[in-house]
Amino acid sequence: MSWIVFACMFGYVAMRCALWVRGQVRLMLLRDQLPVGPRRTSRPPHLSAGLGVLLDRNFDGRVELMASTRTIATVLITDPDVPLGCVRDFQYRLAVARAWTAACAWLRTLEALGDEDRVCLERAGYTSRGFLDHHAWLHGCVRTTVRARALEPFEVAEVEATCSRVAAMAEELELVERALARGSEDPYR
Repeated sequence: MSWIVFACMFGYVAMRCALWVRGQVRLMLLRDQLPVGPRRTSRPPHLSAGLGVLLDRNFDGRVELMASTRTIATVLITDPDVPLGCVRDFQYRLAVARAWTAACAWLRTLEALGDEDRVCLERAGYTSRGFLDHHAWLHGCVRTTVRARALEPFEVAEVEATCSRVAAMAEELELVERALARGSEDPYR
């Protein structure tokens, strides 16, 4: 009986090693397709102090959200459990927590805006409804990932959905930057 157990253990370890190597090779091949961080643009000259703070927090939030997206995408490439239909990598949980922290920090900055700055932001063409929808969805995701036991598997489809939602949140923040840049252009030029 010990030979059977040894053969099963050896087969399991060999499979895990092969899947780990597969993930590392795929990472080398797909590294160029991973999401990249945003580049800082120049601040529009006629922004109020409140909108300037929002724009700074906006860029920091985009950097964190894109870093989380990149981490989740990397986990989807390298985790040995992905071919088996699940993700167990702890980096996924950390990336979701970082995205949640960045999203909450940006929302606190948005809520701290004065009424005049909010009107200016809406006049520039941005409403936070899309971001709030993604934030509410991410809240449910954070609750399940934080409460999960160690090494509890998450379905690949769920992890892919989280990756796309976090990327969509970063795109929402990019819309804020574009709206503020457009809103500060002189209409008479």
